[in-house]
Amino acid sequence: MTLNVFTISREGTHVLGPGNRYVIWTQGCHKRCLGCVTPESHTLEGGTPIKSTDLAADIILNKNIDGITITGGEPFIQSEALTEMLSVVRQYRPELSVIIYTGYEYETLLSQPLNKKLLDYADILIDGAYIDELNDNKGIRGSSNQRIIALSERLKPYVVHMTTSPRKIQPVANKNGTVWRIGVPNKESN
Repeated sequence: MTLNVFTISREGTHVLGPGNRYVIWTQGCHKRCLGCVTPESHTLEGGTPIKSTDLAADIILNKNIDGITITGGEPFIQSEALTEMLSVVRQYRPELSVIIYTGYEYETLLSQPLNKKLLDYADILIDGAYIDELNDNKGIRGSSNQRIIALSERLKPYVVHMTTSPRKIQPVANKNGTVWRIGVPNKESN
């Protein structure tokens, strides 16, 4: 299977969950929330196609990471390919935790068998559409309506910190010399 990826942070980051995290931004989102931090990832066209098994191999061989964060775009548009990737990763690196961001609510995702399979690999789900007026500048979720749901015991002790801690942004230089930011930015005050 092939994943359509907006971008990847292979070096890892500490701003989208505990430990050093490999981050995957998927391409494509139907929600298109006003104020989204990655609006470039909304279109279904574009992105970079990557075989899910190749991405799994890249993660497995990366000894500098403690976990994986998957965001977007909307990851659940590509739930089958992400499930395949995570099933391979889990065979070889079961210690890696998984955080998934989604614009959908957890209860809605449970009604779809393919989504449920992907949720089986997640330790934390950050759910709900981003609502700009509810951005309270706290934690790793974008707005206060979004829930940080522990789906396993692995990251459960971090939920309060992930909900209330000050936000951090990590600047990263691309190979082409441009700088982009990883993290959930604070809402600009008017």
